[in-house]
Amino acid sequence: MLIFKQQTLADSRKLAHRLAGVLSAGDLILLYGDLGAGKTTFTRDLVQELGADKNIIVNSPTFTVMQQYAGHGLAFPVYHFDAYRLEGIGAADQGFEDYIGTDGLTLVEWPEYMSDILPDHYLKITFTYAGDSRNIDFSASGSHYERILKAL
Repeated sequence: MLIFKQQTLADSRKLAHRLAGVLSAGDLILLYGDLGAGKTTFTRDLVQELGADKNIIVNSPTFTVMQQYAGHGLAFPVYHFDAYRLEGIGAADQGFEDYIGTDGLTLVEWPEYMSDILPDHYLKITFTYAGDSRNIDFSASGSHYERILKAL
């Protein structure tokens, strides 16, 4: 586990830059944290650090559940899920598993509501408040993600 304490928005952007340098198509990142903890902001920074031009607008897909970002400078698609609306119904039989571990990077906010379709190997990032800043904890499940963690 890696813990980055008292991260400002600028610090968070630097972490996104470091992470972008070691990610590839097929990777899965699970984003945990309370509302407003920084999950979507980190996703926006990560998409930009992966090479997206300024024409890609990254917002939380709360009502659409999934947003796809492709082209515009990205080497591979990014599938951004916000599973908050799946609480109580889960993600099975909705086709979401078709985007996980495939040709793009998959990021899932509120992954506990998609746990019925998520694989056992992933990079987990947890955002917690620490006054005016936040703590960002990284942990890995699976050897591939352990290598990513070590590269950070």
